[in-house]
Amino acid sequence: MGGAGGGTVYVGNGKIVGVGAENLRCSGTYIEQGGRIKGTVNLYAPTGGTLVTGAQVPADFRWSLTLDRPANFSDGKPQALMVEGRPIHIVREKIGDI
Repeated sequence: MGGAGGGTVYVGNGKIVGVGAENLRCSGTYIEQGGRIKGTVNLYAPTGGTLVTGAQVPADFRWSLTLDRPANFSDGKPQALMVEGRPIHIVREKIGDI
């Protein structure tokens, strides 16, 4: 069992970039197709640490996630996502348009 974390992620113009708790960084690309966002996000833990799943990762750890989510992903409700084979629940909130 893990804990809680936080972070900020920008999703727009086909790009995904962000930073989270424990210095976790993400970058990726996506397309919108059939009312869905489909893409890949690369995650990087430069200093290592503990993920919200409770998993320990070493410094310089890298992995990828595949996305296939509704385009209206910011509904404020917890949504399940698998990270390193473990489920987490995330809440996304849209804070503006650029």
